[in-house]
Amino acid sequence: MQAKTICFSFVAGLLLAVAKPAFPGVPDDIKRDFAHAVYDGSPELVHNRNPQPMLRAVIVLNVKLDESENWRAEVLRTNDEQPEMLARAIETVRRAPHIPLSEAAKAELRRNGLIEAWLFDNDGSFQVKTLAKAQRSGL
Repeated sequence: MQAKTICFSFVAGLLLAVAKPAFPGVPDDIKRDFAHAVYDGSPELVHNRNPQPMLRAVIVLNVKLDESENWRAEVLRTNDEQPEMLARAIETVRRAPHIPLSEAAKAELRRNGLIEAWLFDNDGSFQVKTLAKAQRSGL
């Protein structure tokens, strides 16, 4: 029994030694800066209240930098019954101004991007998850 434990420990250690280190992804401060850029680029569409209990739509995008350092959106989750909300979320990404980024952050955003969710209320206004207030209670 002890030999099996030693063998498994050795194999586990070997796997950990050769495993590719995990990259932490985009730091939270860059996500916040991007979220503020979305708000700055589309202030007329952002609301500053607690999101309603039953949202009109939740759109999740993977936002990347292209070679010209413009923001581009890839759809991860949408609401098929609300295509106009998807178009609005993508447009707010396009309108977001540039933010100061290190070369390493730019490379990460080109390669993997960052994931953000748009929370739409019935009137079509939104907050992004990174900056959103707590949702109102439905009770």
